Amino acid sequence: MARTPVMPTAQQIAAAFEGTDLDPAALEVIQLSQLNADTVAQNLVFASATGPVVAEIYSRILRTEPIDGRCTALISALPGVAYPATRKGWNYRRAGDAFICHSHAEARDFSYMTELSEGHQPTIMVSKLPFLHSIGFPPVQEHQFSRLVFAPQAKVPETEQQRESILLALEKASQMNPGLEVLIKLRAKAGEPQTHMEAYPYDSLFDNLKAQKLISSESRIRFDAGSMSEALVPGSALVTVSSTAALESIDRGLPTMVLSDFGVSTQMINTVFTASGIIGNLNDVVSLNFGEPSKAWLRENYFHRMDRSFIQSLEVLAQRANEGKLRTDPEMLAFIRRQPLRHRLRTSLPSPVVKVLLKVRRSYQRSRGSNTRTMS
Repeated sequence: MARTPVMPTAQQIAAAFEGTDLDPAALEVIQLSQLNADTVAQNLVFASATGPVVAEIYSRILRTEPIDGRCTALISALPGVAYPATRKGWNYRRAGDAFICHSHAEARDFSYMTELSEGHQPTIMVSKLPFLHSIGFPPVQEHQFSRLVFAPQAKVPETEQQRESILLALEKASQMNPGLEVLIKLRAKAGEPQTHMEAYPYDSLFDNLKAQKLISSESRIRFDAGSMSEALVPGSALVTVSSTAALESIDRGLPTMVLSDFGVSTQMINTVFTASGIIGNLNDVVSLNFGEPSKAWLRENYFHRMDRSFIQSLEVLAQRANEGKLRTDPEMLAFIRRQPLRHRLRTSLPSPVVKVLLKVRRSYQRSRGSNTRTMS
């Protein structure tokens, strides 16, 4: 694991390793500066990180390997749902040899993205999200449940009032259904690091609403930051605004709802659920009214059947790397070297420090421009 300003907690690491045969105690943390052609002995390097970190990993390896006869294949993917394709996410990763999508809809969208760019483009491969275990269509949903799980998304909804409305609806559902357990499965507790920091953490808002007596001091809502697999046990249902937890819930045959109260849009990061059959609103949460997922949507979005083509593509790429047959496009190398300074700063400095430095830099540039106009 590369050391960056956003490092996971021990609990988050344990959750990530759960269900694998890997030992979290064997996890090695290295500095990004240690990565180069001499220190990377593997033929395949999978960069699973934020965009700026992936770009920096690619840069350090490509700049230290020969343009012709490269022996390290670079692969990445976007975590969770990556639909619709975004130019920003793509540009961070387009210097690689392969880019992994997790659905046919994603693969088509990123294929359109490649048509808008000239020069080197990574091969687009289609796999499945590792936490989805259904071979094809998931089990039929069982609508009898005693636990309601809410899976927050760090970035959306944005406002304090919107987030409070979700908490109030969950509290009302709890009051109207006395036998119902309500669990808010946090990615991280308030103040803990995560990929995208939350301006209004749900556990802090919950305490504020209790202090204002808008939520009962005897509320049965509880919070947990463990793994999602522990939360989505049989007899559960899931609600979210935008989270890959919705896919995990569908995969287990659990009732699942994506909230539309704040929009179904790119801003809400939930357009992938359009026509899914599982979109609802806060009133549906209170009344526990869940829809059925559409089979046409499931087939195109994450619940496709896999063949051996993905493994075979990886084997071919590994063989080419082992034989030193990979080539780095000179224009792509120049593109990497032109990456803005702020991208590299984000891989080594905490976000608040980066913001201050960039603010100082902009002020300096404006003052220089003003002085130049005065002199002329």
